[in-house]
Amino acid sequence: MSFPNVIYGRYGQEKVAQSTAINSFPYGQIMVLPDGREFVHARAQTSTALLPGQVQVAGSSIPDHGCGTADQLLANSAAIGATSIVVTAGGTTAIAADYYVDGSMGVRDDTGEGLLYRVKANNSTATGSTCTVTLEPTDGLKVALGGTTTVSLRRSPYRDVLVRATGSAMVGPVVGVPVVAVSAGFYTWLQRRGLGQGLVAATTVVIGQPVYASSATAGAVAGFNQASTATAVYNEVESLGSCHAISGSTEYATINWNIK
Repeated sequence: MSFPNVIYGRYGQEKVAQSTAINSFPYGQIMVLPDGREFVHARAQTSTALLPGQVQVAGSSIPDHGCGTADQLLANSAAIGATSIVVTAGGTTAIAADYYVDGSMGVRDDTGEGLLYRVKANNSTATGSTCTVTLEPTDGLKVALGGTTTVSLRRSPYRDVLVRATGSAMVGPVVGVPVVAVSAGFYTWLQRRGLGQGLVAATTVVIGQPVYASSATAGAVAGFNQASTATAVYNEVESLGSCHAISGSTEYATINWNIK
């Protein structure tokens, strides 16, 4: 089944949360409301519920699946145009069936390196065994893979999202903000652009001030200023929008979200 890149919803549809994929949409489907607010289709991590107005991040990647410092996924040779790629799983982490649906396969090293492909399906395998990764029919290999090519598999950033925890390190990039309470493992829409509510950390923000994900309060935003950014880990400080209407600390303010 195919979907348009962007669908247009009605007010209130962004507040849906349910146990199955909304209208069978894929992870990452974009919905825009009449006032321009933008949302993306996502699912909460199976062990963690989501709260409205709190910043969510993508779940962590699996180093053994090509996302660490070692080359753990060796691909078989494959010709230009191929959509069925056989990889051998190294490390100690098995690959679950369809874990990478709507995710990506990146060519990590050697022949064909530097390209990224969309994953349609994958079968399961134990470590040391082979797994077939099926690419989208329209996204076959542009460059053939050699026998020493290694790849990385990354699930959709919108699958198994969780609240941005305290501390400077994030397990994944910021992906959006739910606008309704969401049970663990449920599907919903995460807001990425336009006016919405956001939890404010202990330091209040002022109108027009850019905000970023707080490292001090889980799921909250803090305002950019010289004091707060002087000790920040700069590669993790990214503007998520700006304050539109203020509130007290640890309360919810109106934020003009602009999450990329």
